[in-house]
Amino acid sequence: MRAHPLVSLMWFAAVVVAAAGCGGSEPAPESSTASSSGSSSGVSQKALTDLDACSLLTAGEIEAATGHAPGSGSDPVKSVSGAAPICAWPSKDGAEHQVAQLLISWASARSLDEYREVMAKEGVTSIRQVDGPGRFTVLLEEMNMVQAFGDRFMVQTMVATKDGKDPVAAATALARAAMERLE
Repeated sequence: MRAHPLVSLMWFAAVVVAAAGCGGSEPAPESSTASSSGSSSGVSQKALTDLDACSLLTAGEIEAATGHAPGSGSDPVKSVSGAAPICAWPSKDGAEHQVAQLLISWASARSLDEYREVMAKEGVTSIRQVDGPGRFTVLLEEMNMVQAFGDRFMVQTMVATKDGKDPVAAATALARAAMERLE
């Protein structure tokens, strides 16, 4: 499979997320998340801009999902005030492409129908629901992008995969791993 031009799509993806009403709004009231054992887990009482998207996925998870060994991830918009956390992982082999990109935003779309309605107003209609984490997970087909909506956060993933690796399965696996650390 050819590497996807994720660098140029990253900015477009961030605009799509903002247009969908997934960012900017305040989260649900602050409360810590407790696991069934009663211990705190995930992210609690944190501002979105305090999150480090690069800490939500491991190199091993990215390589297992995509078949590519990633280099060190970095947030290309970290210095932009109020920007949603993003992490982009280049290929460790020096190729000129990203193997994964993760964006975190507030999950302001409360249902798949609401999400489809907002996206249709923006001209994005090729949305397919896929099995994934959170309340609902979608594939934006024209961008080969997966967005998973949890109770508080939305995680968006884009990947480049090696031959034989399914990009939707890879992006969904990474969204699941990130969501587990957030919710």
